[in-house]
Amino acid sequence: MVAPKHRVALIGTGRVGYQFNFGDLPDNHAEAVVTVESCELVAGVNRGPEKLEDFGTRFGIQALFHDHRQMLEQVKPDLCIIATHPELHAQMVEDCAQAPATRAIICEKPMALSLAECDRMIQVCEDRGVLLQINHNRRWHAQWCRAQELIREGAIGGLFQMVCYFDGGKPAPSWRSDNEGPLLHDFTHYFDMMDAFGGEVDWLCGMAEQRQRPWAIEDFAAAFMKYRTGVTGLVHAAELSDYTATDFQLRGRNGTITMAWDTLRLSESVPGDYEPASGFQWSALQHREIDCPPPVSTYVVALEELVAAMEGNGELRSDGMVGRRSLELVMAVYQSQLRGNQPVHLPLDDRESGVEALRDAGAFVTRAEN
Repeated sequence: MVAPKHRVALIGTGRVGYQFNFGDLPDNHAEAVVTVESCELVAGVNRGPEKLEDFGTRFGIQALFHDHRQMLEQVKPDLCIIATHPELHAQMVEDCAQAPATRAIICEKPMALSLAECDRMIQVCEDRGVLLQINHNRRWHAQWCRAQELIREGAIGGLFQMVCYFDGGKPAPSWRSDNEGPLLHDFTHYFDMMDAFGGEVDWLCGMAEQRQRPWAIEDFAAAFMKYRTGVTGLVHAAELSDYTATDFQLRGRNGTITMAWDTLRLSESVPGDYEPASGFQWSALQHREIDCPPPVSTYVVALEELVAAMEGNGELRSDGMVGRRSLELVMAVYQSQLRGNQPVHLPLDDRESGVEALRDAGAFVTRAEN
């Protein structure tokens, strides 16, 4: 007897919902659903009609709605994917979790706009017995997973530092930036991976400034973190360039691992210059060839993991508590800025929006576009 398929509804038929297409692998939520045999795409929800109708035509979906509550009542999906703007996430997760048919939810990052919203989302899912997965998709990325293997194998010795930068994450002026600066949009990903490699943060010292762009949100941010494992982290996030560039480096006693987009590079320590007079032996970094796994669709792997957990097989790598930890680091940067860039210890007591607090303080203001 063939088991019935999991009925999936996509809430938010936009870029990450069905439009991303950067390669040959399924690169968005809708394509992942139609790829996974145990799932069936049954409905779509979007506020605007154009993308919703195009989504319906492309995937042959007749059940199209502008109101997610109406969809939940009429379609009764057992798996909901929330791929909307972050200010909508908390209420939509609550509504989906409270619908009797819902068994699991995938929510896009950033999880929400405040820790209070995260806590509401986690609690309602726990109360209703609903699985909540947060789509920090590097958790399932083949190269990032390979980097974790290399760390466990001792390829670079003891990890002592993580360094990351991301410049130009959003094209201006077309990108909507009401609530997402580089911290909420990009560095939830990198804070999430730092969490995977470094563990829990003890304290953080950061800055978040609006330097040039017109939206009332940061366009430059930086932070220094001390992890309870003894590892340190350094991040730099800016939207001040017309190019996009990123680099994430793990530094250990015997070498480094560097990741940029879909590439991974391992460098190991080898003997370098020797000073005969003093007897000093220097060491240098040398690239070492390693086996890297073939690329995978993170959307497909994440969905398969969630389906397995729904069926009692395995756990989630990125559940609500994992997603909350990444957002907590973002909020810690905002709090440090509010306190004159002073160190902030975790866990945070303030669970409200750091963006709104900086707006109230006059640090983030809406300006005329140049």
